[in-house]
Amino acid sequence: MYKYCLECDWQFDTAGDHTEAEISKRAIEHFVETGHTVDSLRLPPPVVRRN
Repeated sequence: MYKYCLECDWQFDTAGDHTEAEISKRAIEHFVETGHTVDSLRLPPPVVRRN
């Protein structure tokens, strides 16, 4: 999941060690603190290659 602000450079995604719940919580906190609109994209699952 990738969440980003439509009004500033704030962004977060699950590519690191963060869960979707943590990212959603941070997006809500960003909205409450700034009043900015936050949008999200659902990232595709990683591709697993097998030999």
